[in-house]
Amino acid sequence: MKLLTSVVLLMALSLTASADDAVVFRCTDAEGAVNVQDTPCPAGTAQIIQRRGASATSTASTALGDPAPVAAGVLDSDLLPTLQAAPAAGDGNDAILDSDVFRARAAAAAANTDQPPKPPLPEIYQCVGKDGNQYLHELEPAPPRCAPLALTGLGGSLAPGNAESCEVQRDTCTALVEDQRCGAWQQRLRDARGRERFVLAEGQTAATAERERLQAVLEASDCAVP
Repeated sequence: MKLLTSVVLLMALSLTASADDAVVFRCTDAEGAVNVQDTPCPAGTAQIIQRRGASATSTASTALGDPAPVAAGVLDSDLLPTLQAAPAAGDGNDAILDSDVFRARAAAAAANTDQPPKPPLPEIYQCVGKDGNQYLHELEPAPPRCAPLALTGLGGSLAPGNAESCEVQRDTCTALVEDQRCGAWQQRLRDARGRERFVLAEGQTAATAERERLQAVLEASDCAVP
């Protein structure tokens, strides 16, 4: 029994020695000289551990003999997600805009292309009276008006009751360009709403009709109703 145990121990030692002998260390110093040995490389040299008849299985060591650390911030490109460029504007690929708002805008834009363009707003004029007051007048410059004049008879006496005279006055009016018409017509509608709200009962029908007329002018154009 003792003999069998001794034989087993000798075989184990022999296998261990054979395993150790199968590993070699390839050492490279700072000058590039390569030395192959059975023991680990000394500090300050690059070390490659290799089994006899096999390829290298480890990387070079640092000057202190420890494995070289991975550089901070360096990522393996194989682990990074694949990025794709966003579709260029107008290429028709709207799937990325997964939103009801964008879909509604796209539908509205498509509907607008099927409708004929609305006509521009009618002309409107900014006028200034003799008293300096400004007002808006539609379609044409404000017509001239006759301002009554005081009359006296011959010799300074009172004029006859049927005698009358006036001075023709013309206000200065300037046509607004098309870009300014929208704001002017909107202001006309606001003023009409104010008159409709505060007018007396006998003038309510006329005030409502005027407000509806101005609102229809805006609705027939591309200018929003305020």
